[in-house]
Amino acid sequence: MIFLLVYPISLFSQETKKSEYVPGELLVKFRSGVSTRRAQDTHRFLGSTAIKRFSRINVDHIKIPEGWSVEEALEIYLDDPDVEYAEPNYYRYATATPNDTEFDKLWGLHNTGQSVNGTSGTADADIDAPEAWVTQIGSNSVVTAVLDTGAWYSHPDLSVNIWTNPGETEGDSIDNDVNGYVDDIRGWDFVDDDNDPIDDNSLHETYHGTHVAGIIGAEGNNNVGITGVCWYASIMPLRILNANGTGNVADEIEAIDYAIDKGARIINVSLGGSFYSQSEYESIESAKDAGLLLVAAAGNDGTDNDSTPGYPASYELDNIISVAASDYNDDLASWSNYGSLSVDVAAPGVAIYSTKAGDTYQYLSGTSMAAPHVSGLAALIWSEDNSLTYSEVRDRILNGVDVIPTMIRKVLMSGRINANNSIDTPADEPAMPSLLAAGTLSSSQIDLTWTDNSSDESGFKIERKTGSQGTYSHIATVRASVDSDTGLSEATTYYYRVCAFNSAGNSNYSNEAHATTYPAAPSNLSATAISSLQIDLTWTDNSSGESGFNIERKTGSGGTYSVITTVSTNVTRYSDTGLRGSTTYYYRVRAYNSSGNSSYSNETSATTFSYSGGKDRRCFIATAVYGSEDHPHVKILQSFRDTYLLDNSPGRKFVEIYYHYSPSLADAIEHNQGLRALVRYALIPITVSSAFVLYAGPFEKCILCVLFLFLTCRLCYPQTSRKERRH
Repeated sequence: MIFLLVYPISLFSQETKKSEYVPGELLVKFRSGVSTRRAQDTHRFLGSTAIKRFSRINVDHIKIPEGWSVEEALEIYLDDPDVEYAEPNYYRYATATPNDTEFDKLWGLHNTGQSVNGTSGTADADIDAPEAWVTQIGSNSVVTAVLDTGAWYSHPDLSVNIWTNPGETEGDSIDNDVNGYVDDIRGWDFVDDDNDPIDDNSLHETYHGTHVAGIIGAEGNNNVGITGVCWYASIMPLRILNANGTGNVADEIEAIDYAIDKGARIINVSLGGSFYSQSEYESIESAKDAGLLLVAAAGNDGTDNDSTPGYPASYELDNIISVAASDYNDDLASWSNYGSLSVDVAAPGVAIYSTKAGDTYQYLSGTSMAAPHVSGLAALIWSEDNSLTYSEVRDRILNGVDVIPTMIRKVLMSGRINANNSIDTPADEPAMPSLLAAGTLSSSQIDLTWTDNSSDESGFKIERKTGSQGTYSHIATVRASVDSDTGLSEATTYYYRVCAFNSAGNSNYSNEAHATTYPAAPSNLSATAISSLQIDLTWTDNSSGESGFNIERKTGSGGTYSVITTVSTNVTRYSDTGLRGSTTYYYRVRAYNSSGNSSYSNETSATTFSYSGGKDRRCFIATAVYGSEDHPHVKILQSFRDTYLLDNSPGRKFVEIYYHYSPSLADAIEHNQGLRALVRYALIPITVSSAFVLYAGPFEKCILCVLFLFLTCRLCYPQTSRKERRH
């Protein structure tokens, strides 16, 4: 679909679904090497009729047989191995309504902070046209083709700036220049296929093409109405949209061919659609090959063209300038499409006053109004230096922007066009920035700083690549020598370089700098108490590039976290052992790599079981031997455990090992009478010793220690016999 990019508040809320393509028509391209005769035979065999052949791009515009659907015809043509591609003849639609017509000031050219539609603007939120006009006011030798609804070419502010065909004689009904169009004195009407491209876009009395033409080149300094960006211009009206603002790709291709053949330097397309068309792409590419610059409106849906492209603005061709709309305060219009990679610049597009059919004027808003400001600037630059290539003109426009903070990462150049910067270029490119440094801030952000060595740069272009073998691409334009690159992938190494720019060109690149983002933080951390000594942890690993995980713990909610262990990459569980019973422990985890640590996971906690109750109070082996937890010997062993073993780390480790192996041993003892008697006998000295330690007084304990030392010495140093002493 093609549509005029004028912003209609009322229409957008009530918009109904439109047809996608012209019924009964296709655009077909045969492969290289397929003869014209063979292609014609294919059409004839299928019953298709040729409407037009676009020889510049070798595409046939055909009428399919009656009764066939476009889908059926597409399937048949695409199954033919001779066919390179076939596609519908997509519509391009107009949706437009005029704004308030009470104000007569051209704030987009010169903004003093005047009131616009009851709201005061911001001084100098404009393209600095008066400053540029000191150097250049335009020329009738630079032709700008306006592919639109036509133009009210007799308007007193337009008539002297309407292109006339030097190879044609008006009114003789002869195709004097033999271009296939009879008496095409001032362009062509591709909708009605005649030589009168008058604007009859009466839908809501918009007269869209006339308004666009006036923004580019309404005559200046003539004491009548308004002035365009160029006081003197050569506007070529090529009507491809009907009275309701509807057109199609086939007519657009034919109009582009006409503009190329008749010497246009600029093509303005304040229209668009949501469907990619290969033939439209190739047509614009052919304009590029012929040295033409195409200026396209970005769209009025308030969406990101990087993710939801609109055409032709979003084709990746370097002869296209895609334009967003700014308002009288240098903000992007709320309804303007944007795109940090796919939309190049912004230009005034809110409450723009320009020419209207019937020799009058009106206000309209839209990216349709922003695009002709850029087309007019391109004509102004070529008027100053006709030897420039389209890429040089494009660079001057893009490098001449005023960088606007609110437009950073909204449009490629982060700013609004400035005619004076693009016309009155500095003698030299700015000095190269230096000391570029990159620092990791998080798993998704790297901060950049550099030294500004220039006094006349318009801003800085930042380029980035992923990994040392990647390819650099532009990611942002900024005004200051600092930037934060956000939305990055975790655990990834990025490389950067920066250059300064002004309308004379770009500086050399700075040094290269790189940094690696932190790994992504783990999540879903949970803690489960297993016993009085152990808590098990699990978490989700959200990183593909961590070196491992640091686990931190604190005791109680008021404690202080400290690292208790580090586990390897891809590990997502850990058992924390040797803990105290009846104690609440808190945990958090974070991933790490060579660049640093991720953010922390969620915090979690668990409380170990009590020593005096619960499933881990049992002495499994003693209970199996004596038959009851209430047996006095079992009570003695439990008391010894709680008093002496669980009070220190080695003791807790011993108990942990005991709990790991004792249940299965206890089960075996309980079911084997002989083994049970043997273990009961073995437990007697352990039980007696435990009771002595628990209940003996200090004197008894001292005697026991002396006795223990005596026996130890006797075992280590046994007394020799008398016989051995004699010898």
